[in-house]
Amino acid sequence: MSEDPTTSPSTAPAGNGDTADDAPSTTPPPSGQVPQWEGDFDPERAARLVENLRRDLAEARAKAKTPASEVAELKSQFDALKGELTQSRLDAAKADAIASACIPAHLAAYVSGSTPEEIKASAEKVAADFSVSVDPDPIPGRPKPRLTPGHATDDSAHSFDPVAVAGASRRP
Repeated sequence: MSEDPTTSPSTAPAGNGDTADDAPSTTPPPSGQVPQWEGDFDPERAARLVENLRRDLAEARAKAKTPASEVAELKSQFDALKGELTQSRLDAAKADAIASACIPAHLAAYVSGSTPEEIKASAEKVAADFSVSVDPDPIPGRPKPRLTPGHATDDSAHSFDPVAVAGASRRP
């Protein structure tokens, strides 16, 4: 890209000590006329200004994102979120399978799978392999208590009939 020396440069400071007061006017001249510089034309100053503007333009272009890079970045973010969602669903399926098979926490690490069906099958296999039962057997040699309100443990089980009790209490 070649610079046209007849156009007026920007009045923004170039970062090298020039100020807006030293810079030329930014009002565009009528077409076909050479811009008027305030004061004497300094070719070194003009060269510095053009060089600084070119550097600023190159930096701005480097910082600017192209639509293709934005799409690639958004796609990578989408893929990461999709992976997290899949993993959280598998974790939930694993927790459900472990809870439904009544697998103790120290055996939960043996449950694996990449789909909910595989996880459920793995949980059932771990429960079967390690003899995990849903209802643990009572302690052997210890009597099983019959907890019925109002009765001792050695009483025979009587059914309570409220109609019979009410009828017996009304007879004189």
